[in-house]
Amino acid sequence: MPKWGLSMKEGSVVSWLKELGDEIKKGETFVEIETEKVINEFESPENGILIKKCVEKDIKIPVGTLLALFGPKDTSSDDINKFILDFNSNFEKQAASNVESEELTKKVEINDININYVQMGSEENPSIVFIHGFGGDLNNWMFNQEKLSKSFNTFTIDLPGHGSSSKNIPQGDISYLSEVVSKFCETNDLKKINLVGHSLGGGICLSIALNNMELISSIILISPIGFGEEIDYEFIEEFIKADSRKELKYQLEKLYFNNEILTRDLINEVLKFKRLDGTTEALQKIMNGSLLLEKKQKEFLKDKISNLTCPITIIWGNDDKIIPVNHSKSLPKDINIKLINEAGHMPHIEKPNEINTIIQDTSI
Repeated sequence: MPKWGLSMKEGSVVSWLKELGDEIKKGETFVEIETEKVINEFESPENGILIKKCVEKDIKIPVGTLLALFGPKDTSSDDINKFILDFNSNFEKQAASNVESEELTKKVEINDININYVQMGSEENPSIVFIHGFGGDLNNWMFNQEKLSKSFNTFTIDLPGHGSSSKNIPQGDISYLSEVVSKFCETNDLKKINLVGHSLGGGICLSIALNNMELISSIILISPIGFGEEIDYEFIEEFIKADSRKELKYQLEKLYFNNEILTRDLINEVLKFKRLDGTTEALQKIMNGSLLLEKKQKEFLKDKISNLTCPITIIWGNDDKIIPVNHSKSLPKDINIKLINEAGHMPHIEKPNEINTIIQDTSI
């Protein structure tokens, strides 16, 4: 069972996408898994033939539990059973001897507010800083950070007013949010950074790069603000107002091509965040300062993008209901545009394997 996100402790198999005897290639999805937050597909780490499904569907199992076995078709039952017994024995010993691991989330004070963040990967590798969108948090990158940390020094942060960062923010405009993220990078002595930003985070990435071009290696924008006037302003306003599970579920479903990816626990977690003291006020400041002006996008960054000299990649879900995908048109020819089929406003959650490959291939 894979571990997706810091808080994941268990998951369950929703459906097997392959049958016994099927040949599976590395990177091909073969099972659908439900966690407390989302439902998503799991890709094979190796080439092989599926010879054993080790867990039943719809039963919660701990992270690290053996899901399936790949091997030659003629592997004997005795060999399969011996492998499973050995694996489970080692798994139980490891679980019994494990001490509480060091908490991965850390905090740093920037401009008199606390910023919550997670760092994964070797400091010797190139750096990636992930910046989430409006109303999100660092867990939005649960399918991306850990995988990319094998090749990069990765950072995910909770923006001011979001997640476990401070809610008592003095203002909510792009320049303020960009300054906080820039100082976060400076505090962590990050140079030649690959910035990855989603939605509002995309606008923050551009603002940072325009003011600190010498520090940026590349920019990857996912469904970013700033490239046109149209935006689902009702989603933003109603997201802030939503105070019940039913109201919030209706708004969150707009984010996805397939809203079945949403779980009850994910909705409850977002609702819990929204009920924290200061959250509503912080989100309203950011809405008015960075996002909306008379029901249209407030920031227009499209004309400034030609001032940047670093490589730029823009990723958009073809079925984005929040910010239209046609905002990706009429951009300079040297910008790398990637349109993702069967994805809405959150392609890094709906199609993480595709997004991870793009980030891996375009980061420097």
